[in-house]
Amino acid sequence: MRVLIDLNHPAHAHLFRHVFFGLGDRGHECRVTARDKDVTLRLLGAWGIPCVVLAPVGRTLPARAVELVRREVLFLALARGFRPHLITGTSAHAARVGRLVDARSAVLSEDDARVVPLFRWVAYPFATAIVTPDGLAYERYGRRHLTYPSYQELFYLHPHRFTPDPGVRRELGLAEGQAYAVVRLSALEAHHDVGARGIGEDLLRAVARLGRERGIRVFVSGEKPLASEWEPLRIPIAPERMHDAMAFAEFFVGDSQTMTAESAVLGTPAFRLSGFVGRLTYLEELQAHGLAFGFKPGQEDALVQALEALLRRQDRRAEMAARRARLLAEKIDPLPWFLDTLESLGAVRRSG
Repeated sequence: MRVLIDLNHPAHAHLFRHVFFGLGDRGHECRVTARDKDVTLRLLGAWGIPCVVLAPVGRTLPARAVELVRREVLFLALARGFRPHLITGTSAHAARVGRLVDARSAVLSEDDARVVPLFRWVAYPFATAIVTPDGLAYERYGRRHLTYPSYQELFYLHPHRFTPDPGVRRELGLAEGQAYAVVRLSALEAHHDVGARGIGEDLLRAVARLGRERGIRVFVSGEKPLASEWEPLRIPIAPERMHDAMAFAEFFVGDSQTMTAESAVLGTPAFRLSGFVGRLTYLEELQAHGLAFGFKPGQEDALVQALEALLRRQDRRAEMAARRARLLAEKIDPLPWFLDTLESLGAVRRSG
């Protein structure tokens, strides 16, 4: 079976890394296209996954519209040459191009459609399968809607595949036993981020001050260049090592939905400041498990107070580990299920 994978975001590179190699291990041929967003290409290169970049990334809404059209035209040309049996990814192009080249398509999403309506409108109508966590079963796309009891983050952070490397502490330049935390500042440039507010200077200072008071070294990761005040706190590791760093952190604070979920499934207390709080089912589930803590812009003081309360708990590590264990007991490892699903969807004559 020939499979074409289309990626839009660094998290999707993580998600499909094991899909790419898993399909290869099962004897299938895969090709990858990717947007040059943040560290996506660097991650794929670190893992030895070749990819094609179809068009430059648009930075404004009009430029993103132009990018969308250019990517689809070039994606279609590539698909006609490759003749895939199946196109998959977190892709706005998979379903329409699939129809034009007589391939089946599987579109993945973890976001509620009401939060990303544009993606739903452009990606879902012609999809053979719409694949989501079962928390989105309420959206009801009929027989095309395939749900699984897990999260996209567990495609790559499930214990069956990911064991954090304590050697990352050396790369962070930490003394033996020194505690640390990670703060993530997102660019907030996606189409659904228009008007969104993230972590501001005051909250960042408050978290840094709390870290100093508690003897916790705070590292900052940012999609954009950091202000000079924060440059000394920039986390000094390669992007492919970020999950190792997150796994051993005392806490995570960020305005990234994905990295909040990643921290949560790793058992690291994940504090999020975002206008999307209360709107994304998968993150609400992680909050219900006590692994993530969401606050809206304007609630910065409440976030700091909740973080202080957590840090006062002497049993916090054991408690977070127990909460993570309960979560993992309730959720499946989604990768084997998804590989089987792709093989079923793409089942065609190999000579086709």
